[in-house]
Amino acid sequence: MKIKQLLLALCCALVIVACNKESKKEKADYALFSGKIKNTTAPEIIVFGNVNNFKKAIPINEDGTFSDTLKIESKGIYSFMIGRERSNMYLDKGDQLELSIDPNQFDESIIYTGNAADANNYLAQKNLLEESFFNDQNSYKELFSNEANTFKNLISEQEQAKNNLLKKYKNMDAEFATNQAKENHYQYLALLSDFKMTHAYYTQKQDYKTPEGFTSELNDFDLDNAEEFKNSEEYRNLSLRIFDNLSSEKAKKDSISFSKAQMENLAQIKTKDIKDAFIKNIATQISPRNDNAAELYELVMAASDNEGFKKELTSKFEKIKRLTKGKVSPTFSEYENYKGGKTSLSDLKGKYVYIDVWATWCGPCKAEIPHLKKIEKEYHNKNIEFVSISIDKKPQHEAWKKMVEQKELGGIQLFADNNWNSQFVTDYGIRGIPRFILIDPDGNIVSASAPRPSEPRLKEMLNELKI
Repeated sequence: MKIKQLLLALCCALVIVACNKESKKEKADYALFSGKIKNTTAPEIIVFGNVNNFKKAIPINEDGTFSDTLKIESKGIYSFMIGRERSNMYLDKGDQLELSIDPNQFDESIIYTGNAADANNYLAQKNLLEESFFNDQNSYKELFSNEANTFKNLISEQEQAKNNLLKKYKNMDAEFATNQAKENHYQYLALLSDFKMTHAYYTQKQDYKTPEGFTSELNDFDLDNAEEFKNSEEYRNLSLRIFDNLSSEKAKKDSISFSKAQMENLAQIKTKDIKDAFIKNIATQISPRNDNAAELYELVMAASDNEGFKKELTSKFEKIKRLTKGKVSPTFSEYENYKGGKTSLSDLKGKYVYIDVWATWCGPCKAEIPHLKKIEKEYHNKNIEFVSISIDKKPQHEAWKKMVEQKELGGIQLFADNNWNSQFVTDYGIRGIPRFILIDPDGNIVSASAPRPSEPRLKEMLNELKI
């Protein structure tokens, strides 16, 4: 009897162990994400990641709480979004992570608890640290206006500050800590690689050369590291920068086009995913503003074996061919004029027309306003009309009128008939604003992607046309 009881107890114990193992296995298949959001009207918090296009919306309760399981396939950097604000987070299977946040002070209020707290609190604090380095455009300009060695010391101090912050958090995955130190160094290298061109731009020293050995740390950078390219966003960004810089140097040295230099450098890349990413980056230069768009299109099509990408690129190029210099411009008809009545492009025939496609919510658009007003004043009474077309949605109609009035916008102020879906906007393939277009007196395209008012090239173009 005792033997039977012992065997029964042993079986029960084995069952319990098996159940516990199964329980642990189930826990390891997901992360638990919960928390409390103060002062929010958002209906949900959205978690997403690059791995397999992960995305999940978690409802936010009336009291601001939320909780759900996230069936993630692998550990890594994800993001969450509340309204239009977003922040990075680190998740692994089996993690329990609690978030406390006030969207009114989004980045500053983030606090994590749970077994994955240290890694995520580091990411939140690192973000604040980086914001302190570049809190506005002037701080970025100030950094890059320094002499080379001073600049290098400053960005080295920035890297060290992030690494010191990393050391403060002890309870985190060792692999995560190692990867973050790598990310910090890639960010340092990216700033280093940007220095020459950016310094020349801000200081107006177009022939500026960096001291010998200044970028020696980039000399042995491996552009073909499949593992790093897969796992590190900072590596991907840096590799694209370095690839373009090397291509630019090759173009000057061999007296060939930048596009051809890129294609020749591309032949050295063996990893398919990296090669595909570089090809897609090269393809972004296929635009109405590029006089060599047709040549580049043929080069990219020959280099790529991604049929889906090639089909999309061909569709894009067919539109671009219709937007090259000298082609008849797409038109707009009966757009509401701020000063009253309706205006069509045909009403402006006989004059050059410089068109600004913008919206009241667009920061870069608003940044161009002072420059546009200055250009308008300089070319007043010349054979050119300056037309601003707002693609604000109908609910923002009053905001448009108010901004035109408050900022004393000149020229011809128009309101598009269907925002982003307006025929004129889709015909020009406009997917980002501000966008500037120049049309000649006969209604033909001079430039489907003209220089911005803030770019010196615009005045050069207008003067060349003897307007």
